Amino acid sequence: MTRLRLFAVALGAALLSAAPASPTFGQSPTAAYARLQNLARNMTFVWAKRHPIAATELGLTDLDGELETPSAANRTADLAQIHAWQATLKAIRLKHATLVERDDALLLGAQLISMERALTLYRSDEKDYTGPARTIVDVLFTQFLHLPVIGEAGATKADRARAWTRIVARMQKSPAYIVAGQKLATHPGHLFGVVGSQELAGAPDFLNGPLSAAAKTQLAPADLRRFVTARDALVWRISATAKYVKANLGGWSENYAIGRGAYDAMLRDEQLLPYRAGDVRRMGEDELAHGWAEQVWLEQLARVRGTPLGAASGGGMAPAGEAIIPYYRERLAELTNFVKETRVITLPAWLGTVQVIETPKFLQPVQPGASINPPRVFAKETTGFYFITPPKSLAAAAKRLDLYQDFDRDRIWSTAGHEAMPGHYLQFSIARRHPDFVRKTSGSGVFSEGWAYYGEEMLMQLGLYGDDLDGRLDVAQWERIRGARAIVDAELASGDWSYRRAAKYFARETGATQGQADAAVAGIALDPGDVISYTVGRFQLENLMTEYRHRLGARASMHDFHDRLLSYGSCPFAVLGPELLADLDKSPESVRAAANY
Repeated sequence: MTRLRLFAVALGAALLSAAPASPTFGQSPTAAYARLQNLARNMTFVWAKRHPIAATELGLTDLDGELETPSAANRTADLAQIHAWQATLKAIRLKHATLVERDDALLLGAQLISMERALTLYRSDEKDYTGPARTIVDVLFTQFLHLPVIGEAGATKADRARAWTRIVARMQKSPAYIVAGQKLATHPGHLFGVVGSQELAGAPDFLNGPLSAAAKTQLAPADLRRFVTARDALVWRISATAKYVKANLGGWSENYAIGRGAYDAMLRDEQLLPYRAGDVRRMGEDELAHGWAEQVWLEQLARVRGTPLGAASGGGMAPAGEAIIPYYRERLAELTNFVKETRVITLPAWLGTVQVIETPKFLQPVQPGASINPPRVFAKETTGFYFITPPKSLAAAAKRLDLYQDFDRDRIWSTAGHEAMPGHYLQFSIARRHPDFVRKTSGSGVFSEGWAYYGEEMLMQLGLYGDDLDGRLDVAQWERIRGARAIVDAELASGDWSYRRAAKYFARETGATQGQADAAVAGIALDPGDVISYTVGRFQLENLMTEYRHRLGARASMHDFHDRLLSYGSCPFAVLGPELLADLDKSPESVRAAANY
């Protein structure tokens, strides 16, 4: 998740008026709470003004035509700003603070440490030569996704024209942005170059394809000429980047490992976890072993029944070709109805919709499975975009029980349960409405992935698949993947394992092809601490659920627990857990109302 940006005085005033002045989501305001909220707003909007791309990702669109100029001087200025915010946070007196105030301070402190270390310790801008070009393509794709549709949500022709003006303006500035960013890549890494080149290889497909097709139908001739000129210059710069990487990649060393000390510090200070690398590895080993056991049991059950695993075990094969998108929509509707019927959680009346679309070509090399873009934090839209990469051959994917291809009904349900309902789409749609500004902008991967991962097994246990075996097999296979990921993450980040050793291990333990394992491990290596979120998050969530049930006894229910859980924003369990337990004397309705849920 990215962060943030200052807009205009009018926007700041609007957000100030919309935010609560309550230290405990319903009580009277205090000076400490007000200062924490003001600091969070300042961090959000000032940082985003300095980095307009971050603003776009948050749905703050007025600077969609702007780009900063990457430079050592701007890096130094960013670091000075972060230190100033840290001093402001330290000066806020919390001696008599409420639990919510102390937690808001904890969340802001963790965010600032993460921002600081990105510049002083991880320094990916020095390692990733392709990063500036990929960032441009990614943000242009975001703008393309959210082009106003005249008549929807009050959008006008002027709104659409303004959006296109900003796209063209940003494209015109993009070549200079890429060149400036590449000058900072003084220690380019080999794996960064390999992965980045794979993604950039598909960028022209998007720029010359869907983006250009939309421009031809929506732009006047003069505006279209400006678009084409800007697009061609950007495509040329991306091609030059790819050629440079190809010519120099062999001389770049591997520099993705951050070291065990830095990894442990990241877990403690940034993710607010009570674990170290060894703890993460043990969790992964337990999870991997359980996934293997589940698969063995299912294979035995299939032999007893005389039913093959895969689509033939009950789910039925998905259709090939253009029919697959409507098929996904139908399965998503069925899944939503199942969540309602089994009273998994309260689905608010204001909830938007999910659009199913094919993953853009430039993302398919690094995103082979399904994923979702939930509504942006500050945007008006309530739509989520569910990206799928259709298998080249459904029959072949089913035959090998492909881990990353949803080739039948049950696997589509399983993945959609994680990504859409009741997973990421629902949780982020709720979190973005939180009236506490710190919570509104918090984005804990451990909580979000923990919730979505927990939901996979929950849906299975509630009977989503009936007696069909394939959905249950998919859950077991992905448990093996999450366990192996956690192990690989800790070992790669510490530098104890090489990339090749990790990739071979991953293939052996998950059943992935070696090519799939290579791609998965490359992603793990370049983003330390990310993929452990599934394993660690589910573990913490289930521990919290156990404590909840102990305290409420016969009054406890799954529905009540889930409603409460999603009412605190996307926060680490170090924050969410104590607050949820402290609020058990409140009705679930009042807890939801306080969170604007």
